Amino acid sequence: MKTAKRLFAYITLLITTISSFAQDQQQEKQKTPVEIAAEQTDRFQKDLGLNDAQAFLVDSVLQTNLTGVYTDFERMKAGGVQSSESYRAVQEMWMKKTEDAFRKILTPDQFLRYEKMTGLYAKRKKQEKKKAKLK
Repeated sequence: MKTAKRLFAYITLLITTISSFAQDQQQEKQKTPVEIAAEQTDRFQKDLGLNDAQAFLVDSVLQTNLTGVYTDFERMKAGGVQSSESYRAVQEMWMKKTEDAFRKILTPDQFLRYEKMTGLYAKRKKQEKKKAKLK
C-alpha cells in the first residue's frame, strides 16, 4: 500500500511538473519527457510486475504521450492561452490516451492495480455509480 501511495504521489508530482512547465519552464532545468517516461516505467515495472515487452511498450507510450503534452502546452503558451482549464483539458486528453494504451498492454490484474495506484479506479467507480443512478 505504501508503494501505491508513493506512486500516486509521484504521478501527482508529474502532473504538477507538467503544469508548471506550461507556466514557466525557464526557472530550472525540467526533466525531459524521455527521462520522466523512463522513471515511471521503472516504477511500473516494479509495482505492476511488468515483463520486458510490457515495459518497452509502456515506456514508448509514456514517451509519446508526455512529449505530446509538452508540445501541446508549448503551442498553447505560444498562442497566449492562459486558462488553467484549457491546460487541464489537454492534460486529461493525454492521460486518457495513456489509459487506453495501458489497457491494451497490461493484464486485467495489472491494469486494475494501475487504476488503483493512480486514482482512476475510484474515479471510474464513481462514474459507474452516477450512471447507474441515472438509469
